[in-house]
Amino acid sequence: MRCSRADSALASSVDYLMLTGYVCGGWQMGRAALVASSKSQAGEDPDFHRTKLATVRFYADKVLPKANALLETIRSGASSGAGLAIEQF
Repeated sequence: MRCSRADSALASSVDYLMLTGYVCGGWQMGRAALVASSKSQAGEDPDFHRTKLATVRFYADKVLPKANALLETIRSGASSGAGLAIEQF
């Protein structure tokens, strides 16, 4: 059984959704970092903004790199499971 183009797209659909979530999360964290940095420099609630910047750093260090792994998975094409018949699942 050959894998159709639709099957190939579906095989990576969850990876695409997860990648989008991680990247959009990084975008929002970046926006939050800009605000927190400027407010922290202005002396507005420095503890809160220092904590926000630490959270942004954590996301950048621990969560965002998963986007690269998902991108590689997507680029690799349909999963090896695409060669199985539906009854084999």
